[in-house]
Amino acid sequence: MWKIDEKIATPLYVQLYTQIKADILNGTLKAGTKLRSSRAISTEMCISRNTANLAYDSLFAEGLISSQPRIGYYVENLDIGTCQQSHASACKCGVYDCTCDCKGCTCNNSNNSEAGSAPEQNIIYDFQYGKLLNYELPCNVWHRLIGRCLREYREDIDWKKNFFGEFGLRTEIQKYISTYRDVNCSAEQIVITTGTQFCLDIVCRLLKFLNKDRGMRRGIAMEEPGYDQSRVILENNDLRIYPMELDQHGAAVKSIAGAEAIAAYVTPSHQFPTGIVMPLSRRQELSEWANGKNAFIIEDDYNCHFQHGVRPLPAIQSLCPDRVFYIGGFSELFPCINVSYMVVPQTMLGLLHKLYDNYAPFTSFLTQKSLEMFMREGYWESHLRKMRKNQKIKCEALISALKNKFGDSIHISGFQAGLHLLVHARWNIKEDELISRAYQAGVGVYPVSKYWANPQKREDKTVLLNYGGISPQDIPVAVDLLYNAWCKK
Repeated sequence: MWKIDEKIATPLYVQLYTQIKADILNGTLKAGTKLRSSRAISTEMCISRNTANLAYDSLFAEGLISSQPRIGYYVENLDIGTCQQSHASACKCGVYDCTCDCKGCTCNNSNNSEAGSAPEQNIIYDFQYGKLLNYELPCNVWHRLIGRCLREYREDIDWKKNFFGEFGLRTEIQKYISTYRDVNCSAEQIVITTGTQFCLDIVCRLLKFLNKDRGMRRGIAMEEPGYDQSRVILENNDLRIYPMELDQHGAAVKSIAGAEAIAAYVTPSHQFPTGIVMPLSRRQELSEWANGKNAFIIEDDYNCHFQHGVRPLPAIQSLCPDRVFYIGGFSELFPCINVSYMVVPQTMLGLLHKLYDNYAPFTSFLTQKSLEMFMREGYWESHLRKMRKNQKIKCEALISALKNKFGDSIHISGFQAGLHLLVHARWNIKEDELISRAYQAGVGVYPVSKYWANPQKREDKTVLLNYGGISPQDIPVAVDLLYNAWCKK
């Protein structure tokens, strides 16, 4: 039986949640076990039913338990492995990061967490970028489609496929981005890959070959601040990076007027991490720059589906199709399948075939065919409509909770689009202290400073909160914990 200590500072629901989670991970609670109702828990432990529900909601959000309407909660099958189970009884937190060379428990090992980030096992409410709630994802539909693919396309699964991807999926993507993003292309121009970084790596290789043919050595302009993983790809390809300064309209083209850049990498639908949505006038200015400089634009259109209170604008690719590498993806479906796509300018297709015709495809046939069916049968658009509604509710709930609790002591920005916002503290405190205090309270917030290439210009009192992975009912509780951690002595 779990125990609650009202004399300690840890919230009651956190105590209950932590103990149930430990029992699930160490195997005390087996997969399929039906948990006692919140009413029974509250009676047995002399706590409120809301406390029990908060603990169950936290477990549900992490995918540790599942819910059957009007029946109750059941422990999920986590398949954590015998190695973790054999050590769980020796660990006070019941959480392991074991990789079968038996490193054991990491709950007291501070070296396992990066600077500015918190070990996940200590976090109850996590605002980590890229997270989504399991119950918001169309898992049942996806499971059925994979089963159909295994039955209907069994003979095709092992056949060697085209590097560019399944033509049926490329056709569905072409129809979708033409209708919803005004992207002007044919299915032959689309390449299916595993993630944005692979798309960007292909672009870099194409541009380097183009430079070689022209007898020049030029770099790529990139927003400052900008997505750190994209910066790594550019650096790994030995390309010089020209920083593009930001103003209220996003990347300022005039800041690279004298740069010898063969391309500019931008995130116009939701600049990362500031959240700025690039207006049409700036998109046109960037298009004119590419035409005038005989250069290209790498348009990363991530989060283009989530616009809160602003009108979605056509992609830059619609303004100058022969100058834009357009990158999109399906992270809103399942982050774990990690499928992205890229539209290559018609003028670059010959070079692309020359370099990659003999390559194997990046993404498996089973994943591609299931995704093709998901789009063709209308599940993709239905899922996006639901997600847009859910994320807007969470965005508004988070902004309201932050304003009600903190008032003018913080500045909130970057919430017009996407799945995250930025919180800037207006009192004397550093970014790492904001993160550390939040972590001690069981809330994960994350640094913004790492997205600056120039550390002298970086933000030092701002943190990033992604609301995609937190439920609306948990938002006020999480904000209360943040307020107590940041503002109370």
